[in-house]
Amino acid sequence: MIKNFEKNILNKLLDKYEKSKLSKGGTAINRSIKLTTKDDVLSSYTSFDSYKYSDDNDAVIRKLESQGFIKAEFSNDTFKSLTLNLNNVDDIYDYLNRNKPSDELAKIRIVLSKYNFDNFLGLFLDYVKTYLDEKFDYPKSFFSDAEQLDLLLNIFEKLLGLTEEIKKRDFSVKYLGDSKLFETVQGKVIKIIKDFDGNNYESDEDVLASYNIVKNSSYAMVKNNLVLKINNSIINLNDLGYELSLSDEMIKSVSLLDSAVSKVITVENLTSFYAMNDKSAVIIYLAGFHNHTKQSLLLKIYEKYPNAEYLHFSDIDAGGFLIFNNLVEKTGIPFKPYRMNVDELKSNLNNLKRLTENDIKRLNKMKNDEKFSYFHDVISYMLENGVKLEQELLD
Repeated sequence: MIKNFEKNILNKLLDKYEKSKLSKGGTAINRSIKLTTKDDVLSSYTSFDSYKYSDDNDAVIRKLESQGFIKAEFSNDTFKSLTLNLNNVDDIYDYLNRNKPSDELAKIRIVLSKYNFDNFLGLFLDYVKTYLDEKFDYPKSFFSDAEQLDLLLNIFEKLLGLTEEIKKRDFSVKYLGDSKLFETVQGKVIKIIKDFDGNNYESDEDVLASYNIVKNSSYAMVKNNLVLKINNSIINLNDLGYELSLSDEMIKSVSLLDSAVSKVITVENLTSFYAMNDKSAVIIYLAGFHNHTKQSLLLKIYEKYPNAEYLHFSDIDAGGFLIFNNLVEKTGIPFKPYRMNVDELKSNLNNLKRLTENDIKRLNKMKNDEKFSYFHDVISYMLENGVKLEQELLD
C-alpha cells in the first residue's frame, strides 16, 4: 500500500509534469521537475516538529530514488530537494494507477472520430483536433475528459434533432435516461454554443431556448385583430378585449380564420406590450429572444397574412439589435425595426441611460457589421453620445 507521503510526492511531481512543456512534446534540455522543502508536500521537513518525521520521510525519499522515480539531493544527510526522473514517468503513472495524459488524448481522438457535424459543432471538433495536435493537451474549459466529451456530443446530436420544445428535465429523461444528467453538463453545452454558433445571447436560458430546450412550458401573448380557432372554439381577439396567452400545446392546435390584418408588431418588453394600444396591429409579446413556440405562431400568421407589415419593437441597445436580427434570421419574416432609431433617442433625452463598457464594446463590433445595417446610424449616434434607451421609457 502506498503511504500518503509517498503518494503525495509522486502525484505532485506528475501534476507539475503535466503542466510543463515536457509532457506536451517539449524538449527536456535545461528543463526539470523539482520539489524542495518549500513545497507543501515536503513541508513536514520544515515544521516545528519535523524531528518526528524526518527519518521516515528520508526512508521514503531513498526508496523512491532506488525505484528510479526521482533523484534526491542530500547535504550532510539532510534532505534538500528531489527531481523527477523523466525517463521513468510512465512507470510512476502505473505505480500510482493514474491515467496517463497520452492515454486520455488517445481516448479523446477515438470519441472525435465517432461524430460528424456540418454545422457550428464541426468548427468545435476542428478546434479540439487542432488543440490536440498543437498542444498535446485538450481544452479542459469545454470538457473534463473523453467520457464527458462523448456525453456532450451525444447531447448535441439529440439537441439538433429537436423540432419541438421540450422541458430540460424531460429531455434528460428521454435522451439520457437520467432526469438530472443534462443539468450536470448544461454549463458546458451553453459554453460550446456561445463560443461556436456565431450568435449572441442575452442569457443562458435564451441559449437553450433557441435550441428548443426550455425550463418550463413556453407561452406567447397576443392581442388585437386575430380570429383564432383552437379545437372547436373560435376566439375573436377584438371581441375578447384582452390579451390571450397561448401555450406551446395550444399553438400547435391554432388555426387562423380570415380577419383584417395589415400590421403585426412583436414586442420585447412586457410593460410595453401592455401599454401599446395600436388597434390596427396584431401585437405579440416575445420576452427577449424568441423561441420555437413564438416562432411557430409568427410563421402561422405570416403564412396567413404574407402582405402585412411586420415590425419589431425592442430596446435601443445592443441586446435589442441582436434580438431583432435573431428574429429575422430564425423566422425569415421581413421584419423592420419599430421606433428603434435616432429620432426616438432625441425625443427622449430625459430617459436615456449611459452606455456601459460592455455596451460600447458590443456596439463597436456591430457598427461595421453588415448584418446590423438597419442600425448603423443609430449605433453611431449612441457611441458618439454614450447613450441607450429602454423601450418602456419611450414617451
